[in-house]
Amino acid sequence: MSFLSGSRPGRWVVWLIYRGLNKPLPVGHAAEWMMIPEHSVDQVLETGALRSLYPQDVLEAARRMDQQRREHDERHANKP
Repeated sequence: MSFLSGSRPGRWVVWLIYRGLNKPLPVGHAAEWMMIPEHSVDQVLETGALRSLYPQDVLEAARRMDQQRREHDERHANKP
């Protein structure tokens, strides 16, 4: 499955397979979805940011993080 994770469509395929099987995503894959740098994965796990690795929860967390990232970028883009 790791060979599929390298592309956007591949990540969706892996997500769909794990969702269909109702199994948690591999940590690395979940981190990719949430755009967490590889060196930060351990820290994220320790803080509980990835409380659940089930596909639906990872997708929701990725949406929230994307929203926060956009809001942050908008706030800082307007500053001189």
